[in-house]
Order: sequence, then structure tokens, then C-alpha cells
Amino acid sequence: MEQKKNSGTRTSRKRTRSEMETPAQEGFDLKKLSKQHILQCISAIFHLTREQLKEKNNLIEEAEPIFLQVNCIKVPKTPRRRMRILLPHSVITSDDEVALFVCDLQRGRRKDYEPTVEHYRDLLSKHGCTRVNEIIPMNRVKTEFDQFELKRKLIASYDHFLVDGRISGHISHLLGKEFLKRRKLPTSIRIESKDLKHEVDYALRKMSMCIHSHGDTHVVQVGNTAMSEKEVLKNVWATCKHLYKNYPGGWENVRALRLKGARSLSIPIYVTLKDKNTVKVPIIQPRRPKAYRDAEGELSTLRNTRVLVKPSGEVIVTKDAKSTKKTKRKVKTKTLKKKEDRDI
Repeated sequence: MEQKKNSGTRTSRKRTRSEMETPAQEGFDLKKLSKQHILQCISAIFHLTREQLKEKNNLIEEAEPIFLQVNCIKVPKTPRRRMRILLPHSVITSDDEVALFVCDLQRGRRKDYEPTVEHYRDLLSKHGCTRVNEIIPMNRVKTEFDQFELKRKLIASYDHFLVDGRISGHISHLLGKEFLKRRKLPTSIRIESKDLKHEVDYALRKMSMCIHSHGDTHVVQVGNTAMSEKEVLKNVWATCKHLYKNYPGGWENVRALRLKGARSLSIPIYVTLKDKNTVKVPIIQPRRPKAYRDAEGELSTLRNTRVLVKPSGEVIVTKDAKSTKKTKRKVKTKTLKKKEDRDI
């Protein structure tokens, strides 16, 4: 009987732990979001953008972007990073210009980059990929876009950027902070893929949300006015599903979701009045490479000393306790011998 009682108490404890670990999945269900209400908000934003274009008397109707604005309850403690969201329908229109950053066939700043451009242009035409308008080798980025103003012109001349996955880590340092501010950091693709057209189309369906700890608002583009309302609704629903699983703190940390145009007011599609004291501050550790670890070794300039260098740059110098004792003993013996010699 005692064993049965103990087993019952153990199962009850396990249940309470599991309930505490997954509050977001039990507290809210995405089915409670009304698709009809979201569709009404989308139609309202379409109407607002059309009225704004009429006031400006524009003869050509340009596609205005539609954003999803996410407000959190507690600001997460996280390093600045990008969260990629795959949308069912691409936000890119037929008039948008797409540029592709590629690696050089021949390294060196004095090398001509025209052969690399022709090589990758033939590769794209072979796979039937017509969405890429310009090919920019890495050598051209280093030589022609090395100054701040030239980088700004590069951002303004193209709407979206792609990059070969082999140089994605290097190109982000060359492009600078302006690409991050304008939300135009390039999306990586596998250029050696057998189905390159599918790879490019798949990458152009991804949109990035910049996750930071400098405020309670995060924004991602979910559509434009050139798309149909149902397509924008599917993109909004897919974004909500992604936020439910991957947003810092989960859905429990989401205060409000709002749809917004480029110049229009934001329209709420979801708002909660939850007490902020019930939500913990989400802490996300930065991703570290495999080589990110402490390095320890002997110091060649000083005897019996060791050096510990941390990845942050901190240097700790320590001396061996055994060696210091031995040196003290040697010093004492030498002093005793000198005294004995003097006495003699």
C-alpha cells in the first residue's frame, strides 16, 4: 500500500512540473484568433492605402507593404538576431529588383570579376531562374562599395538581396549596419543545389524579424497591396503560428498583434490584458561556435606561471603553488649558507 501511495505522489509531482514548463500551449490556442476579424483588418488597411494614394494623385499604383507589429509583455534579454519566417505567398512583386552576392572564382582585389558574373549568369539561365536581376561578386563589394555613401546607394538600388551560403558570414561584415537598419540583410541560398530555381523561390518567401532587447516592439512584413486579401491572411496566420513556437517567451509574452501599412495607423488583431507579473523575463543565450572556449597554457616569459585566455578577451595569469613553495625553500637555504660563511 505504501508503494502505491508513493507512486501516486510521484506522478502528481511530474504533472505539476510539466504544467509549469508548458504554460503557453495550455493557456492559449491559436484557434481562438478570428480569421474573419483579421480579414476585416486587412481590408481596412487596403482601403486606407488606396485613400492615401488618391490624396497624392499618383497615376501609377505602387504596391505598399503591410507589416505585422508584435508587442511583448516583458522585453527579452537576448542578443540582436534575426528570426526567419517562411510565408506561404511571396511578398516580392514582379517590379522588385533582386540582387545576388556570389563568391569569386579568382581571389584578389585586382582580379577582374566579369568572368564570375558570366559564370553565375549562365548557371541561373541553365536552371531557368529569372527572378535575379543583378549578380554582385564579393570582389566588387570590396572595391566599389567600400564607403558608407556607396553602400547606401547599393541598398536603395535593389529591393531584396540574396547571398551564396558559403560567404554569408563574410558578406554581413562587409555590408555594415545600414543593411540591418533597413531590414535588407541578404538571405542565404545553396547555389550548388540541383534545383536552383526552387532554392531561389524558397528564399524569396522568407521574411526576417529583428529580435532585440531595446524595446517591446518587433516588426515583420507579411504582404503588400498588390496581393489579394486572402493571400495576406494566409501569411498573417503562418506568422502567428511561427511566433507561437519561436517568439522569445512564447505566446505568453505576446501583448498585442497589430497590422500596419507603411504610412497608416496600426489596427489591432489580438490584444491581451494579462498581468505582467505573471510572465517571466525570457533570457536567450547567444549562439556560440565550437571554437568558443577557454584556452590555457604555460607562459614562456615567466617561470612556473600559467595563462587562461577567455573568449571575451579576459586574461588570467596564475602561478603554481608547488613551484612557489620550492622557490621559497631555495631562497631560505641560500640565506642560511651565506650566514654560515660569514660566521666562519
